[in-house]
Amino acid sequence: MKKDLDYNELITTALFGALWGVIEISLGTILHASKIPFRGTALTIIAVVLITTSRSFINYKGSVIAISTVAATLKLVTLPGFNITPFIAILMQGIIAEIIFSFFNYNFISSLLAGSAIMFYTLVHSLLMQGVFFGLGIYNVYIQVLNSAGKAINYEGEMSLILIPVIVLLYIISGAGAGWFGFTTANRTKELLKENVI
Repeated sequence: MKKDLDYNELITTALFGALWGVIEISLGTILHASKIPFRGTALTIIAVVLITTSRSFINYKGSVIAISTVAATLKLVTLPGFNITPFIAILMQGIIAEIIFSFFNYNFISSLLAGSAIMFYTLVHSLLMQGVFFGLGIYNVYIQVLNSAGKAINYEGEMSLILIPVIVLLYIISGAGAGWFGFTTANRTKELLKENVI
């Protein structure tokens, strides 16, 4: 029985990892080509839903890291050239979730925490990579843009001091929302499966 369980977990891990990878490749390519803002954020929200859903079905230690490794590898081998940045980002998302689920077990609260932490990491990762590729001056540009938005509404102070915490908070809330959706989806799917079996 243990052997069958291990085989099923292996198959389920591969399926979730492949699904995540396919979404990263297909939807990621479309979003990248469209040049719309926050495309990385949209992909991360989907990743959080997949992570918090999959953990309900494959709850062994290291399962999320295994899934993210499959997805990250698929992304890496399909990208033109050798761009390791997406590989690292996807793998880190899995590591963050795995750490949280290891400390708090898989439940509603840990799903919210995992989603929030992953979204916060995505924001930080994006800003760090932009600093690496475009130089530290890019941060001054962003601050000037935020402050100019304040001037447009006749705000005399540093609008960036208000908007930066708001942006961080929005990322955390959206991550928690994605975690909630993934946890709820997993539970509802299990209920439907039980009903069909019965």
